[in-house]
Amino acid sequence: MVSMSTIQIKFSATAIVLATILLLVNSVTAQEIEANIKITSPASISVEGKLTKETQNHSLKNWSFTNSIAGVENLGTRVSGFNLGSEKNHPIAFVKLSESEYLASDKAAAFQYRVSLNLPKDANGMAHVSWLDDEKGLLMLGDLLPQLPAKNQAIAARVKLDLPVGWKIISSERNSGENSFEVKNVEKAIFLVGSNWRERELVIGKTNLSLAIAGEWQFSDEDALKMTGEIYEEYRKLFGETPTDKLQIALIRYPKEIKFGRWAAETRGANVTILSAAMPFKTQSVQRLHEQLRHEIFHLWMPNNLALTGNYDWFYEGFTVYQALRTGVSMNRIRFEDYLDTLAQAYNLDNLRNRKISLVEASKNRWSGANDQIYARGMLAAFLCDVALLGQSKGRRSISQVFQEIYRQHRASNAPEDGNAAILKILKNYMELAPIVEKYIAGAEKINWEANLESVGIEAKEENYITKLAVKMKPTGKQKDLLDKLGYNNWRKTWERRK
Repeated sequence: MVSMSTIQIKFSATAIVLATILLLVNSVTAQEIEANIKITSPASISVEGKLTKETQNHSLKNWSFTNSIAGVENLGTRVSGFNLGSEKNHPIAFVKLSESEYLASDKAAAFQYRVSLNLPKDANGMAHVSWLDDEKGLLMLGDLLPQLPAKNQAIAARVKLDLPVGWKIISSERNSGENSFEVKNVEKAIFLVGSNWRERELVIGKTNLSLAIAGEWQFSDEDALKMTGEIYEEYRKLFGETPTDKLQIALIRYPKEIKFGRWAAETRGANVTILSAAMPFKTQSVQRLHEQLRHEIFHLWMPNNLALTGNYDWFYEGFTVYQALRTGVSMNRIRFEDYLDTLAQAYNLDNLRNRKISLVEASKNRWSGANDQIYARGMLAAFLCDVALLGQSKGRRSISQVFQEIYRQHRASNAPEDGNAAILKILKNYMELAPIVEKYIAGAEKINWEANLESVGIEAKEENYITKLAVKMKPTGKQKDLLDKLGYNNWRKTWERRK
């Protein structure tokens, strides 16, 4: 989804928020914008701005706004009162092509419009788009400003915000002066605003980690910070480096009533945003937070610090779910039985699909009904790869080596490559993984894992059409060794170290 700079900003008694956003780009092809953003009610803003002189040659006839993000559709309908003008603010006529696209009669440099920022109807969307309520909100520049052509270059920005009395802004972006921030990439910039944020900070290696918390939870802020730091350090050891020098993590209680256990999250750039409902008991609440952090923090390395392109969600979501599960066992946050239960649930979910498609194909249609398949079948594919690597190498290799190899070859400093092609190539380089890739990743065959389970001393039993997994009563010596590598006896090792 960074040491967040917090600025307490004085504001007039009228409680109107003014924000001046200057988009600065360090390359010739980038666009530069000046814009004022003003909150006109608790859940709407007005925007006025223009292209600066440095970008007048890039004045536009075609204007558009982000219309879809992570399954949240029709974002263009939030925009109203759209108008365009010349450099000298002479009105320019335009035609509205759709809810998110406009065509001007001449090149335009000035613009104004309003944006409604009511809470998304689907709670999942609250981690992915801008919204405001009476006490707080998320401002994501990527869905608030016009989408300007930059020829595959990031649009940079200078952001200045004025907030109501008692409100503050928290951001991973660099503080460049009074009320101002330097933004390297508008699409990745997130600003937390509101009156009831609590902040905790931690330094891990070269990373300044800042945790912002909103709402009441059944764990302390200090406990949340501690587990965040432990997970980040675990992944830092895995990959051998930190992906960012500033990390911002936001933990937000849903601002409306949501059923127990539901949550949504996104890791955008160096920003992790988690929205979650309550859990019935404290132990469940702590476990859920650890699960959320294990998954989202992993994304800071994969895919956010990879030079890979395209739709390869099956890997950076499905394989990430599995690695987060493995990490939970290794950190003694979940039992080995929980690990097996989660894999069995994924297997049962995959079996429920009448029409199976490959993981590669599912990733192209993730937000059109294939999301569950990416997570469930992707996790199973990662498990099968893990077991195959452990068995072939007698426990010397595991899925961790695959993650490390992918990161080493395709970290952000490398040349961009297609994600599917690059990852499938690495997987196929391991002879034992080729059949798994062919059948279950590039192919859509029903998962047949009996031989894989047998190799590590795990058996599948079907009860009332539901598959359950359990460790065999009398595993062989080789099976015991591989079970140990999967974390079966991790709790015992930890207990012995503590004695």
